[in-house]
This record gives sequence, structure tokens and C-alpha cells, in this order.
Amino acid sequence: MKRESVWMLLCLFFMLSGCAKTSFPPIADSLSVVISLDVKAETVTFLNAKNGGKIARWNIDQPFQGGVLSPDGRTLFLYGRDLDGVYRYDLATGKLLGEWKIGSGIVSAAPSPDGRTWFFGDSTHHAVRVVSRDGKEIARLSVGRSPMTLLVNRAGTRLYVIDFQDERTWIIDVDRRRVIRSFAVPKFALGGVVRERQEELWVGGHGSGSRVETNIHVYSLQDGRLLRTIAAPVMPVDFVETGRGVFVLSHGSNTVYQFSLDGKKLASASVGANPFAMEAAFGRLYIASYDSDEIIVVDEATLRLLARWKTGDGPLQLFIREGRTCANEPF
Repeated sequence: MKRESVWMLLCLFFMLSGCAKTSFPPIADSLSVVISLDVKAETVTFLNAKNGGKIARWNIDQPFQGGVLSPDGRTLFLYGRDLDGVYRYDLATGKLLGEWKIGSGIVSAAPSPDGRTWFFGDSTHHAVRVVSRDGKEIARLSVGRSPMTLLVNRAGTRLYVIDFQDERTWIIDVDRRRVIRSFAVPKFALGGVVRERQEELWVGGHGSGSRVETNIHVYSLQDGRLLRTIAAPVMPVDFVETGRGVFVLSHGSNTVYQFSLDGKKLASASVGANPFAMEAAFGRLYIASYDSDEIIVVDEATLRLLARWKTGDGPLQLFIREGRTCANEPF
């Protein structure tokens, strides 16, 4: 074979190799899994939600800082402030579906309940980017410098944007794609939960330096008035509401608090080392312990420690994907 032909074949091989899409071990639809985003290791760990058995670990090898799971549980989105877009992975096949090239600066994300619209907090453009399910930007709404918390109501008609730096929360009318109101919140506000029946927005916070946040701030959904504060020291940063009440994770004190539906403290327990994220499913709380590289599993009814499961380094965010064939079966 002529040297020129060999070089042409080699070039064609490398071109085709470069175009091949990334593929990881698939995650069967039937499995109920805990998905841990391990930001220090740049991995995603999939654990059996019943017994903690490791199903797979994906080595992303990209500096992602967060992610979001599609409402149907089929697609995992990963983003980062320094990435040029949002990466989309199909869980059932383990394949990279592609990249939404919406630019850098993404610090948060949330889907509409039907999965047709996606919201991304953009710290570069100080905006919320509204993106269709085919990856096209359909609106860009100005908010604060660091829109790190995005909360969508159940109907998908309101988006609440809690800014980490600018001491404000913005309320966006999703259908009209416009900001309709904003109100003041403490600086370094982070995390929250929309409680529509009570017409309340609970806002957490991190604080900074010697001024750490020790309270949850409760605001009216109607007019943004501060209704009351609830002590949850220190640094309440994540919230989950279930039929047993509102659970609040305070990562500064390594504590999970349980509050009744009317906001009265019921119980608390020590959990993990520098925990940042919490999810609830199957009568359990799953808590990401960032410094010990673990998922802490707690009984929702008693706050009793049930298990510790190892993850990759630096678990910062969690998702629960219920198996489709067993979602209605006893756990």
C-alpha cells in the first residue's frame, strides 16, 4: 500500500474516533437508583436505592459543578460555570446524547414539570436562560449576579429565582416569560422550598465568614413579605417536603431537622460531614456527605441512621430515579 494511502486511512480512523460519542455503563429502567454527582472526582455514581450496591460509576472527566434529572428520569444533564454548554446523557444506554451549546456561566438548572422547558441560572449574563427541549434558547430574563437556586411550582407556571449575592428573589411568570415581582432576602441565600398550600416560600442560606446563617426565612408567595423566621442552625441549604413534614439540611452543623407542616420543630439528628444535598424516597432520607464521600441513609419517621454508602470523592448533589416497573411496589 502506498504511504499516502496509509496516511489517509490513519487520518480517517482518528477523525471517526474523535466523532464517536462517549458511552458509559447503562442504567436499567427497572432499577431504583440514587445518583450522586461527585464533583471532586468528576464522576457520577449510581447506587441501588434499596441496598446501596454500586451499579456503575461514570468518569465524566469534565469540571461539572451540578446537574439535573429530567422529569421522566431518562436523561441526566450536567453543567458547570466553566463549561461551554450543558451535556445530556441517556441513562438507559449510557450514551452522551449531545451538548446544548448555551455558553458558560451556568450555576443552576430546573425543568418544567412536563420536561418541555428548561431553566438555567447564568452567572455570566446575570440571567435565567429559558431553553426548549431541543436545546434552543427561547428567552433570557435578567435577574441577579448569582442565580444559584431555581424552584418551579407544581403547575410549572412560576419560577422562583433566589440569588446568592444580590439579596433578592425574582418571581418569573413562565407562560409570559417575564419577571413579575422581586423581593429582598438575606445575602448568601441558598436553597428553598415552595409550599403552595401554605402560600409560603422557605428560603435557606449559607452566610459568609463570621456571619453564618442560622435561620430559615419564610416569605409570602403573594407579596414577598417576610412572615417569620425559623431557627435551623447552622447554614440550612437544602429542603425536602414529604407527608411527614419539612426536612431541612444544615450543612454547617451537620444536622437534619424535621419540622411539622405548620413549621414547628419535631426532631433533629446529626448526619455526615459537611453535608450539602438531601433527597427523600421510599420512607428514607438520602444525604450527601461531602467530606466523608458517603451517602447517609436515614429513616424518615425516626431520623435513625440506617446505612452509609460510599460514593466518589465530593458528593455535592443527589437525585433519586425510581424504577419504572417497581415504582408502585413495596420497597
